[in-house]
Amino acid sequence: MSASDDLAQIYHQRSQETLRLWRDPAAAEAHRGFYPEKLKAIATGIQPELTQPLQTLLTELQQRVLDDPLADIMQPAHFHLTFLAITPSRYDFAHPPEGVDELRKIAAAHCLGSELSIRDLRLVALPNQLLIAGIPQAADVARRKAFWKALAGSDWAEPLRARYNGSDRPPPFWHSTLLRYEAPTLPDRLQQFFKARINQRYGDITGAIRLRLVTYNWSESDLLA
Repeated sequence: MSASDDLAQIYHQRSQETLRLWRDPAAAEAHRGFYPEKLKAIATGIQPELTQPLQTLLTELQQRVLDDPLADIMQPAHFHLTFLAITPSRYDFAHPPEGVDELRKIAAAHCLGSELSIRDLRLVALPNQLLIAGIPQAADVARRKAFWKALAGSDWAEPLRARYNGSDRPPPFWHSTLLRYEAPTLPDRLQQFFKARINQRYGDITGAIRLRLVTYNWSESDLLA
């Protein structure tokens, strides 16, 4: 089985786990909130042009959300896909991060300006979130691993570990979060939205990787490199 097949299987299994939990919502973990709204993190990623399939998907999702105060949906102008997040949300708006010269050099050596292409986009469900996720090229997987290794050997090792709960490798998903819901699970109407589209594909996206200081949903984004 190829690496892309492995990743597609990971996405499938994660959604199947969520579907099983939705059938037994009592098993869901208590909701403790998502990322802080008023703090920023350092991340690398792309902000590609929103394709027609993705525009349609977001419009359809917005129609299901309506004015639900518990639903936090990505706005089209903020659409992005993360290459690698580097820190937790820890920087306030008044005090930008210091000492980022080393980080700029590491990022420039491994990913900045490189084109990231993600294909076969599909919805992936978490208990209280909907993601759009896809398959990267092998070169991008290798590039992210090398970037991670360089960061882990630098002064940025501690925030990287903190961002990924002590993991020693990059996360498997290549995704963006379209919807967060402030409850342990999505309501039935959004569960049905996902179930109706579980096998749909939403094309490909491509963009240049940049280093940014961002809020959790990239609604506030400052270019660092």
